[in-house]
Amino acid sequence: PFDAGLRHPRRADDRVPGCPQSAPEDGAHAACADDAHPQPPGAAGSAAAAGTVIGPRTGVAHRREATPRTRLRRVGRHERVAELADLDGARRLLPEGRSLVVADLGSGPGRTVRALLEYGPDVLYALDQASDLDDDLLTDARVRSQITDLGAPSLPLEPASVDRVVSLNVVEHLIDPVDHLAACYRVLKPGGLLVLAHSDWDTALFTSTDDHLTRELVDRFVAVLPRWAERSDGFMGRKLLALADAAAARGAPFELVTVDSWADPHRRFDDGSLAWKVAMGMLAAARDDPHLAGRAAGWVEGMRALADAGQFLFTVTDVAVVLRHP
Repeated sequence: PFDAGLRHPRRADDRVPGCPQSAPEDGAHAACADDAHPQPPGAAGSAAAAGTVIGPRTGVAHRREATPRTRLRRVGRHERVAELADLDGARRLLPEGRSLVVADLGSGPGRTVRALLEYGPDVLYALDQASDLDDDLLTDARVRSQITDLGAPSLPLEPASVDRVVSLNVVEHLIDPVDHLAACYRVLKPGGLLVLAHSDWDTALFTSTDDHLTRELVDRFVAVLPRWAERSDGFMGRKLLALADAAAARGAPFELVTVDSWADPHRRFDDGSLAWKVAMGMLAAARDDPHLAGRAAGWVEGMRALADAGQFLFTVTDVAVVLRHP
């Protein structure tokens, strides 16, 4: 079935034990190995390296880093955005006795919430348009689950009350994504960070036996609106910087801190894996074309065979923009 999980891969848990940084699937062990000394939360230091604001280009002020920034140490989109939120850095700047407050927008069942909780926030608001948090998170005293319209011009939080906001795979579904950024700006404290992140679905890569058909299916997946969604944009990852620029005209003159992208490797293609879920979304997008749908079914079986032979790979590029409230 084609549901929110297919264009919301934060709902898919493809991690396996053994990788020191919760790698998504067995194939991501290579990504862990690429980091010679994977570190636990907090050990890598602040994601916002020291630098100076060198002035606005279009709407967003840009920072030049004084020294090369420590590369991301964690694997998995939820873990990476939690690292980029730099809760350790926020806590170091808090006045004594003040609580560290974080908001996760579009929280779903709570994978990003879990990743953020590893860094010890005092209060974590989990906001979404429906209640889908896992039961153990709902009973965590730090977590405040709220149902809200994420496309509304304001969030149900007090102005200048939040140290960090994370918005992952949300803006493609909103009528006005710039309003979403402006709403985030209003609830952030001065010096607070917004981690705005999105998968760029047009970059989906599958190992298959038919490259032309794969490209055709990816194009259709990006172009066809999912039946469960009112809107979507399969190119959203590459548009985040433009959204940040546009937010300045809405009273949200963010400073650009960093831009990161990654493509975690996934080698599984069993039912329930992330690659399988995205492939099922592609089958759903092709269902109105009987000829293409028939070919797509064979495409899926071909990828199962490749996975059984250890030759399968799936990736999709994620983009994360870290913005500071000056």
